[in-house]
Amino acid sequence: MKNNSSETKLTNRLDYMTTGQLKERVLNSRDEIRSLKRKMDSLKEQLSKYCDKLGVKLDVGISESFVSIMKENNDIALSKFKENSPQYILWKQQLEAATKSNLKQMRWHPTLLRWCIALHAKSPSAYRMVKKSNVLTLPHENKLRDYTKFTSTQSGWNTDVIDRALLDFSILDDPLKQNISLLFDEVKVKSGLVYCSESGRLIGFCDLGSVNNDIQNFCINESETSEPGIASHIMTIMIRGIFSNLECVVAHYPCKGFTSYQLFWIIWHGIGILEKYGLIVRALVCDGATPNRKFYRIHGQNQDLCYFTNNEYGDEINLYFICDAPHLMKTTKNNFENSGWNNKTRNLMLNGKPIKWSQIVTLVEGDIHGMGLRLLPRISYEHLHLTPTLRMRVKLAVQILSSSVANALQLKGNPETESTQLFIRMFDKFFDCLNVSNTKSGIFQRKPTCAPYTNINDWRFKWLEEDFLKFLTKWEQEGENQADLNKKEKKQLCLSRETLEGLRITVKSFVELGKQLLLLPNVRFLLSEKFNQDPLEEYFSKQRGMGGFCDNPTVRQFQNNALKLQVANAPAVMASTRGNCQTRQNAQPIEAPLSKRKHKRH
Repeated sequence: MKNNSSETKLTNRLDYMTTGQLKERVLNSRDEIRSLKRKMDSLKEQLSKYCDKLGVKLDVGISESFVSIMKENNDIALSKFKENSPQYILWKQQLEAATKSNLKQMRWHPTLLRWCIALHAKSPSAYRMVKKSNVLTLPHENKLRDYTKFTSTQSGWNTDVIDRALLDFSILDDPLKQNISLLFDEVKVKSGLVYCSESGRLIGFCDLGSVNNDIQNFCINESETSEPGIASHIMTIMIRGIFSNLECVVAHYPCKGFTSYQLFWIIWHGIGILEKYGLIVRALVCDGATPNRKFYRIHGQNQDLCYFTNNEYGDEINLYFICDAPHLMKTTKNNFENSGWNNKTRNLMLNGKPIKWSQIVTLVEGDIHGMGLRLLPRISYEHLHLTPTLRMRVKLAVQILSSSVANALQLKGNPETESTQLFIRMFDKFFDCLNVSNTKSGIFQRKPTCAPYTNINDWRFKWLEEDFLKFLTKWEQEGENQADLNKKEKKQLCLSRETLEGLRITVKSFVELGKQLLLLPNVRFLLSEKFNQDPLEEYFSKQRGMGGFCDNPTVRQFQNNALKLQVANAPAVMASTRGNCQTRQNAQPIEAPLSKRKHKRH
């Protein structure tokens, strides 16, 4: 709600202000800037006086004494740090660099190199400032470039990146770690062409893979030009370990958007490459976009619901299709919002009672303006009045479809909200079952649905397959049995067909695949969060964050950043804290050696 007060704080959001408040905000900002400039000039003058009065110039002798002090107290300093920790490695490397007469003789630790590459990728000017200040002795930028340019930046499947990922995560040492899922999604990029001096080619055209390019050229009539279009998106493919921390983007394709048949060729081509490396692709994970669902149906052979297919490269192993659970929560929330609100394209009805977004609006507004403690302290104005950007936020969708909201509705005692309570509780439980991220989440959240899966008789498998799917079927049939409504009005009584299809595919695939994985030797537990797209969403956030103020990279920038992210690895490069998913900080740094670019001899 807009604030009608004449006072406008500098922290208030601009889109909630009136025209008069915006003008007042500009005047206040000018006064604040003038005040800050005066304070800054005063502090500079004071600092200059203190430096002239109390400053001490360090000569070469004092600098050498610091090195001797570090050597004498080396054992004491190292004992304060855990062995092979980042602090331990940094101290040893700085001491070794201080004793070298020529830094070209220095052998840098892989962990320090990854950190330097991450810092340089985030801000080259910040890296140069740290290096030139001599606060830390760091590798030269050319050396970092040798490590990041270990392979080409061309589109398609990159076998050098796959080799690096298998080495970094020690995948081939353990048969369990060879079980992976394949994640794919498109990201928007800036259209345009850039000349690449390394290959002599123009970068920015669409490249759908050799087979798709040939098919597209064959289908073009003679009267039409055969020049490829300029890419506006990049299809990104990531492999993710089910029983390991493996997360690596291994392929990307500049495009204007993929069709289901184009996806078919690049995905199965990639599965064949991965199987040759000894990896076992268990699942394909993506959002519920129309081409993705059509891609699933290609394997259906006239089935009503296709959720798996035979893996042609594996021995009697099924390949399961999974729709991203957070994305399903977003589409469910969007259906809920459109029920009598926003676009008003839905009129959700369950057990003869309405499921309306206005019920949530009334509940939250009464909670905000009521007396005493709030029932829903995490629900705010942004949860109710959504913008296109806010509709993409998984966190907002999950907080609305949570047991806390259902409990608050129940406490109000309105019988008209009973169906809304049931709807919210079912989807809260569904998301908990498919978002188990660690072994302690069930204890910390005090919810048994968030505990890891340990055996095939887990009660959640039965609940998902029987209770949840039967709930959806009963709801859908209830709308179809309304004789006094036309076909369009009947469909508006339930969730959209696309959302229902995605929910059924995900539940059936997870239940069957989960039981198969728990029967493998030496499997102690299974985390359902391994089958969502959070790592890929984080990767896109990192790509946008590496451009500074420009959060829309070109194809060339995306390719260069991809190599830097691959070498620096996830623990070193953090995603935005305001992204579409929560950042995960439980990954361990990688100590595997780095390979350098091979220079051509003339």
